[in-house]
Amino acid sequence: MPQLVVTGLNKTFGEGESLVYALSDIYLSVNKGEFLAIMGASGSGKTTLLNCISTIDKPDSGSIVFEDFDMIQAKESQLADYRAKNISYIFQSYNLVETLTVYENVILPLQIQGKSIRKYQKKINDVLGKLAIQNLKNKFPNQLSGGQRQRVATARALIDDSKLLIADEPTGALDSANSENLMSLLQEINQMFGITILLVTHDPAAAKYSSRMVLLSDGQITDDIERNGLSNDLYLEEIYRRTR
Repeated sequence: MPQLVVTGLNKTFGEGESLVYALSDIYLSVNKGEFLAIMGASGSGKTTLLNCISTIDKPDSGSIVFEDFDMIQAKESQLADYRAKNISYIFQSYNLVETLTVYENVILPLQIQGKSIRKYQKKINDVLGKLAIQNLKNKFPNQLSGGQRQRVATARALIDDSKLLIADEPTGALDSANSENLMSLLQEINQMFGITILLVTHDPAAAKYSSRMVLLSDGQITDDIERNGLSNDLYLEEIYRRTR
């Protein structure tokens, strides 16, 4: 049974002659534990779709339901609670607090939600170790490389019990080597923890790590590509073949 169901979603910006259809009649189902890449060129509507799913934007019409929670009908107070309990984010710009250490940045979501740090200590250590940043926990963000900062942002997104991980162009500020490392890590995290991941990207080399990819063009889904057991390289070939 799908964990996330998007039905008949429409979103416009502007009015009159400047009216732009960012999303047009979007239908999308995402199963629990799926790693879905949403790919498209700039202006295709992929970030708008992600923003609607994460409740940053509100669509003009349609519905978005996550595990029986209707995001469109919910009050703002309910949405805030939903975001805190269910969604984690990985941003292209990292969004680390420069005055906090790596460790303090990672545990920040737990502190905001009033959760016990002691209760989560094993998971904290496991995540820091898995992301190879255990030895950096007392450093500040300005002492880290771009790749290290992205790993800290990823650790922060994984540390609580969120069910949905949203990554908006997470490789946009990284070189090719660090991009490959991060995407490989997200693929491993998806397989290890079973967390549902929604990735927005314009890059087929990032999308190849997903288990499924939908292609957006002019606010509409124009293709839906399943991995079906293919290796990353063969899946990339299939993505290129279908998107050229």
